[in-house]
Amino acid sequence: MFKGWIHQANAFFREKHVINTIFLIACTLLLQACASTELEKPAAFSKDTYDLYFLALEQGDVQAQLQLGEMYAVGHEVSQDYTKASSFYLLAADQGNKTAQLRLAEMYTMGHGVSQDSAEASRWYRLAAEQGDTLAQLRLGRMYDKGQGVPQDYREASRWYRIAGDQRDAQAQLRLGEMYDQGEGLPQSYQEASYWYRMAAIQGTLQAQMRLGEMYDQGKGVEQDYIQARRWYKLAAKQGSPEAQMRLGEMYDQGKGVEQDYTQASHWYLLAAKENPSAQIRLAKMYALGQGVSKNYTEAYRWYQKVAEQGNPIAQLQLGEMYKNGQGVAQDDTKARHWYRLSADQGNPLAQLHLGEMYEIGQGMPQDYSKAIHWYHLSADQGEVQAQFKLGSLYVVQENYVNAHMWLNLSAASGNDKAHKLLSAIASEMNHEQIAEAQKLARNWDAEGNHQAGTSTQKDIFSRSSLSGQPSP
Repeated sequence: MFKGWIHQANAFFREKHVINTIFLIACTLLLQACASTELEKPAAFSKDTYDLYFLALEQGDVQAQLQLGEMYAVGHEVSQDYTKASSFYLLAADQGNKTAQLRLAEMYTMGHGVSQDSAEASRWYRLAAEQGDTLAQLRLGRMYDKGQGVPQDYREASRWYRIAGDQRDAQAQLRLGEMYDQGEGLPQSYQEASYWYRMAAIQGTLQAQMRLGEMYDQGKGVEQDYIQARRWYKLAAKQGSPEAQMRLGEMYDQGKGVEQDYTQASHWYLLAAKENPSAQIRLAKMYALGQGVSKNYTEAYRWYQKVAEQGNPIAQLQLGEMYKNGQGVAQDDTKARHWYRLSADQGNPLAQLHLGEMYEIGQGMPQDYSKAIHWYHLSADQGEVQAQFKLGSLYVVQENYVNAHMWLNLSAASGNDKAHKLLSAIASEMNHEQIAEAQKLARNWDAEGNHQAGTSTQKDIFSRSSLSGQPSP
């Protein structure tokens, strides 16, 4: 009730253009009349608190009103009461105190002591922002950025971000960098993005350090400089960024801008591996190869399994390999096929190749050329050279020399010597028309990109196959 009267009085006097002094006198009288209700003094209070009440209610002292608002907001020397806090903030805010305006805006944003109201929040943020409050400028920029309480307007958002950024607000600088980086509401400019990222990064903003490292890494908006990239990555990594830790691991792993150092690489991968699946895979590989750490297939398996269970096809492929070869686990063809299949179903060409090989030789399952051809085709269609060779070889067994020539030709063109030798061997069994047709299929496959030629030949061989039935792969 109290806050409603204050708002009504405020609106009335502003509409009549009454000077602020008269308005304050009216508010003081109104407060005195309401002192026994919403702003009733606490039962027990110190002399300092009593003096604040006197100043706030009877003298209209802005600082006293603000201080009482803060006391009620946090429960300092009085019981925490957001409603009373918002009432005192309102008194100070209506007198133009920018801190009280900011606090009141925050309360409307959160719905603390008042009904949640984004439009009202934006109004108070604006009043504080126009008086130079940096946090209010940042918050108002975010409201325009997200369309909260105001229509979404990236240009207006960037205007307030820039004002706050010029006052060294790191979050505003970071967001401006992102907007220029992504061309979001502003013309894309990597140079501008790098400038604002740098301003925020210098102040220790983790995300800005990470982004600036990427820009030096990729030469975006700045001259490519791996030393500078590593510098900013390391600052972000020391603040706990898994992404930055991963990038540092890669730089040491690959010798990128630094002498190759597997020990350092494994160190940063291990830190990143707590959250980053890519780092978990890299760390597993290092344990499997003994790079920077002692070779340990059990540890490699543990890290691969962690990622594979999250659905990562690369880790699933590696688990299939480990079960197939008995590395870190007991050899188990059934489990190998399980993990290969999970990876293959996600389109991993190597998993498809290995699954095809298991069906071709009957490893852990009945031999089935039809299923082998199915998986070889899926892998070969993605350009896997060994799968193309295997597929061509099976077509030779089927005496389908046109399709055999096509796939062996593609594999040989990629440098597969075995494919080249077998291609020469079957050429003597083919006439000129068959060779011309096979070469045409290979050219079409290479040119079309969607590999329709390969798909059609797969259907042909299934319909003619006499080596096995046609069960679903």
